[in-house]
Amino acid sequence: MRRRLALLLPLLPRRAAAQPADPLPGPGSAPIRLIVPFATGGGADITARIVAPPLADALGRAILVENRPGGRGIPGAEALARAAPDGLTLGLSNTAPLGMAPLVDRPAYDPDHDFTHVALIAETPSVLLVAAGSRLQDMATWLRAGRSWTRGLTFGSPMTGSLQHLQGEMLAKASGARLFHVAYRGTAEALPDLLNGQVDSLIVPLASVMPAVQGGQARALAQSGPEGMPGLPGVPSFAALGYPQLTATVWLGLSGPRGLPPALVARLNAEVNRVIARPEVAARLRAAGLAPPARPLDAAAYRQLVADFQAAWRPAVQASGMGAKEEP
Repeated sequence: MRRRLALLLPLLPRRAAAQPADPLPGPGSAPIRLIVPFATGGGADITARIVAPPLADALGRAILVENRPGGRGIPGAEALARAAPDGLTLGLSNTAPLGMAPLVDRPAYDPDHDFTHVALIAETPSVLLVAAGSRLQDMATWLRAGRSWTRGLTFGSPMTGSLQHLQGEMLAKASGARLFHVAYRGTAEALPDLLNGQVDSLIVPLASVMPAVQGGQARALAQSGPEGMPGLPGVPSFAALGYPQLTATVWLGLSGPRGLPPALVARLNAEVNRVIARPEVAARLRAAGLAPPARPLDAAAYRQLVADFQAAWRPAVQASGMGAKEEP
């Protein structure tokens, strides 16, 4: 009998070694705070509110979306960077505060070293938008007006120093059109001015204006994705029109403060990828002008995506004169 017990003991589970503590315990625990560094109703907020409920179900823990608008997303990103790395504070990371702001400003954080980038959720292109009643109903007419009208054309963007502002300046230089930038404090502020004729056009993230496009209030003339968007049939890419240098998408993902435990990062990454692969979630994202990734990305791949954006767009920012000036 003793011999049989001795043979069986190595096969029994060892609780301490084989069953590590769950990095996110089940129901009844404190909720997760998800910081969205923009106002309600924008593309980042829409993304968060599509993904948060199914992700909360998957994690067995409530997720509270907390909007922190203002300052081009920088204050919200700073709040995330300062949070304790316990998994109770996460953020909707985005091209504006973590991609463009470090190239244009000098925020009090480093997009690579002060955050733990967890998972890519979706991407959305920039779109060149005009009001439905505008005379400029296609890209050729819009460019012709920009080159021939004495006053040129105005284009609004969500904010000075945004990716969309930079794309407008690059388009002006490449096309020879006289384009004048009008800065807003977000797409929600810019869209009424477009519809009321106060500004000729906008360059904004598609996810922020999808209802206006689908509702027939505004017309997209071009988009900055590498190829056509399912939600924008017949709308050419800037690359197809001869301006490949404008190709870029706004990425939106899940990040946390620096130092999140690797087990927690792995769990969050797996759950986000499972959630966005669910047909009903993917359909809601696409209907909102958001494209979930074609294949799941692990945390290292998302971190590399953020770093690659910095490397790819630093020369364009510097060439535009929008870059942060070196301190003497």
